Amino acid sequence: MQKQNYNFFILIWPTQTLSTLGNLILSYGIGIWIFLQTHRALDVALGITAFYLPAWIFSRMVEKYIKLYSPEKILLYTSLCGLFLWALIEIIRNYQQSLITIYFALIISGFLKSFRVPALAIFIRKYSENNDYQKNISLFSLGNATTALISPEIATVLLKVGNGNINSLLITNIISYFGIIYVLLRTLKIKNIYSKEENKEQINPTKINIKKKYPTICILIVFTSVMSFCSNRTYESILSPMILSRSNENQTVLAIVNSFFGLGSICGGILLTKKIFTIKNPYTVFYLSALISFLFGDSLMALGQNCLIWCLAAIAATIPMPFVTAASNMIVYQNASVNDHPKLFTQINSWESLMIPIGAFLGGYLADNFFTPLISRTNNLSFLLEKVVGKTEGSGMALMFLGTSIIGSFLSISGFFINKMISINKK
Repeated sequence: MQKQNYNFFILIWPTQTLSTLGNLILSYGIGIWIFLQTHRALDVALGITAFYLPAWIFSRMVEKYIKLYSPEKILLYTSLCGLFLWALIEIIRNYQQSLITIYFALIISGFLKSFRVPALAIFIRKYSENNDYQKNISLFSLGNATTALISPEIATVLLKVGNGNINSLLITNIISYFGIIYVLLRTLKIKNIYSKEENKEQINPTKINIKKKYPTICILIVFTSVMSFCSNRTYESILSPMILSRSNENQTVLAIVNSFFGLGSICGGILLTKKIFTIKNPYTVFYLSALISFLFGDSLMALGQNCLIWCLAAIAATIPMPFVTAASNMIVYQNASVNDHPKLFTQINSWESLMIPIGAFLGGYLADNFFTPLISRTNNLSFLLEKVVGKTEGSGMALMFLGTSIIGSFLSISGFFINKMISINKK
């Protein structure tokens, strides 16, 4: 990698991370604001759906434009549109504070995100020296983990300062775009000719059958979608209610456990960045890391009934996740044609995004209408389950974590051996 290209990458990393921080602060704060306005969890779930569903609906359009334009341009255009969108919402809210306006903005923001995620994956591949993908992927993983750790606290403070108004969140998000836009505008003029030449070679009008051409990547797409579904069915949907229920509504315990989720991801990112652990076989690392997360993280979260065990569960669940992200990207980088990267990364993101609202809706429903009544019954099965997860408030939700642990572990092992069989058949 030329020194100029490396300097460009190093500038993009912190500015994109800052932009991500602004987005997370806003999305977390909007979730709280929607609930405070309506006091209905369903309205929050509708906001989640509005944000994530466009990535699946517009996946074909995204594939086309990710091929036509360089990743630098995609990042620039989406950042400019994001800046304009939220600035417009801030102006509109001075005259009309409508929930429908926020839902509409979330749909547009999710549409922009559907371009940004695959473009960023292609950007990392493009600027990785000597195919050294691990370090560059891990830098962004470390940045994302840090923003995930601090964004809830910042959003909460801004909401309190604004007396429950989201104007301060909107302004913070708007400001976060300026860094990435400035760096891209300053550098893109120099790289404009190179980007056009590269993209002419990348455009491939023929359709590809992922299942036939890349069977192992097809399995990867299915598995990442399942992981996204499981995560949002449990961690994103019922984790907070479960911990509050099993800790006598101790919000301090919940805050401590949430902080350990961020710390675990940061530790995993550091391990990758410093190359304390080198990814030599991405397939093995991907499925093994997922297995560790499901087997130890989810099971400890289910069996634990105190803050210490839940913190250990958070660490066990999140340290492997940067390895999962890095390994999945490296599988695509190393095993697929560059022409097919836009389609593959778009498909991975679109199916993951589809599973998020489905998991969010289904998690709460199953907890209230199936697992909690199941463990409350007076029969031999309920008695056995109580011995495993305890007989306290929130035991039904704990049972969901235990089920996710068993299913996720089984799928991780199955995915590993299916991939091995496909590799043997190819040889």
